[in-house]
Amino acid sequence: MVPREEILPRIAELLDADPAVTAAAVVDELKVALTTAMSGLAQLRGRRIADLLEAELRLTAEEATEQLGYPVVARRRALTGAADEQRARQTHPYLQHIADALAEAGAAEPIEVEVQQLPGEHLAAAVPLTADQPAPALVWDERYGWRTANSRRHPLGKESGTAPEGEGIRYLGSGPRPERAELLEAPCDGRKGSKRPKSSAG
Repeated sequence: MVPREEILPRIAELLDADPAVTAAAVVDELKVALTTAMSGLAQLRGRRIADLLEAELRLTAEEATEQLGYPVVARRRALTGAADEQRARQTHPYLQHIADALAEAGAAEPIEVEVQQLPGEHLAAAVPLTADQPAPALVWDERYGWRTANSRRHPLGKESGTAPEGEGIRYLGSGPRPERAELLEAPCDGRKGSKRPKSSAG
């Protein structure tokens, strides 16, 4: 079995070698689940479509899929992946701004934020906090806003379709995208926040 963190890079190598590579071929080569192969291909193709659209502004997404050599059968998922990637790139500056502010305040580790896509096409990101903070990390989910996490290694947790609740989880801020001032004190003050999100992104 390929370690989880190596799956996308390995799929990218197969995609480099053959833009029309199928999910079945990825399964045969890497011994991963079919759903993993399909989502990985869609995500990587989406990134490459987004890269091409940024480089060649006159292109449409459909023209980009053709130029990249993606097969017709894979284009719908690739275009969905591209739309998700573009959304993630639009969200990244806000998340990086918050992460940088937390790092400047000494509450978080300096990082380059990675926006991830959860099942159901929801975006999320994690910011590890310093060891002196009461929570190991902060998590942003576009549906629920910011919350504390109860695990540093797996801060996003397992997707269940509902807002995570339980020991160590507090929802911070007044909505999905609070300003930095709302978040700078909240992680280190266990009295701030609520057990459930106040609102969702819809």
